[in-house]
Amino acid sequence: MNASQALAYIASFSHLGAPVQDLSRVSVLLAALGNPQDKLRFVHVAGTNGKGSVVTYVAEAAQVAGYRVGSFTSPFIHCFADRIRVNGENIPDEALGCCCEMVRAAAPDLPFSQFEITMAIALLYFTQQRCDLVCWETGIGGRLDATNVVTPLVSVITSVSLDHTGILGNTTTEIAAQKAGIIKPGRPVVLSADNGADVRQVIAQTAREKDASLIQPDLSAFSAVSTSVFGSVFTYHGTEYHLTMPGKHQHMNALTAIETISVLNQLGICIPPDAVRQGLVQAHIGARIQVLCKEPLILLDGGHNADGMKALCDTLRADAPKPVFAVLGVLITKDVRGVAEQIGSVAERIFCVDSFAPNAMDREELAAVCNGTPAKLSDAVEEAVRLAQLHHGTAVICGSLYLAAELPKCQFQHGSEKYFCMES
Repeated sequence: MNASQALAYIASFSHLGAPVQDLSRVSVLLAALGNPQDKLRFVHVAGTNGKGSVVTYVAEAAQVAGYRVGSFTSPFIHCFADRIRVNGENIPDEALGCCCEMVRAAAPDLPFSQFEITMAIALLYFTQQRCDLVCWETGIGGRLDATNVVTPLVSVITSVSLDHTGILGNTTTEIAAQKAGIIKPGRPVVLSADNGADVRQVIAQTAREKDASLIQPDLSAFSAVSTSVFGSVFTYHGTEYHLTMPGKHQHMNALTAIETISVLNQLGICIPPDAVRQGLVQAHIGARIQVLCKEPLILLDGGHNADGMKALCDTLRADAPKPVFAVLGVLITKDVRGVAEQIGSVAERIFCVDSFAPNAMDREELAAVCNGTPAKLSDAVEEAVRLAQLHHGTAVICGSLYLAAELPKCQFQHGSEKYFCMES
């Protein structure tokens, strides 16, 4: 099976699969494959925002320390293969095809989801690659998420807010209860410091019930030194750390990663301080307030809920040249009004786009919500960049990771510069 055939096989399953009440279906699939998850060690990460950043910080630090590290994330940004990585390298086409063939040969005739099939492929690849550690990101929720079949060294819960409310619940308390489902008996859990009292209470209660030690970053030991759209510097317990990924919210993600690494050290996975500092510096993820161009400043961000958009807008407000011209696309399943209100508070003008995903909100409807201008994606990007250059401001493309994935398809020339040759 080649890579194209593998992707076709994965696409033959529905996006969500048949509804589940437990993890028995994915357990049957993994049992047919010899339970590859039992051969690996995991850091299991759940949360509404910040999962990918924490995964990347921990993975980079562990890699610098000499470990072979697998990373499983979703959704993909540039191509399907960037969901499954070993030491920062995407799964090769040949390996994708080989692992997919193994899954197809073993999979029972059950209504699996695309996510479950992809996850099985990832586990086979990580075992083949003899990964020392796997940074393992949930898809949606935690308790019933297919990734929850693993027993991790440490569970991590990042910032919890309202998202996927139709599946996880309508309050942060209900959603936190779903995220808390990844906490395992006797295994430590790290909780991000930027959560509210309601979330902390739910996680603490679950940790007590499962005799799991709860670790939270000590904000009294934290101090921000400097921040800019190109990164930041902070101190924690007297040690100075540099981040390349911008935004004050990344401080909380980095603290969560530092505490997670501290737990790993206690469990025998030695990641020394120098490796932590270097890992945080070199950690980078596409579409997380990603700088595509410095002059004019062009940013790309996939934040797709109100809290994610707030993190972007806080950075734009504090660190980006004004005025700001935004290209906005949002899925109809998201809090469109909340996202629109956030970007509307900082943007001089908003260009609304669609067609980047089957369930993207119609651009005319989105424009009505945020008092924006409907436009084709390529036209919207070109006009936002033109205005940012003319007014010495900032162009930002935002609202969805699916929108970010479409950008390489709308490259264009502006003067002598070619934009959106995005790094993988």
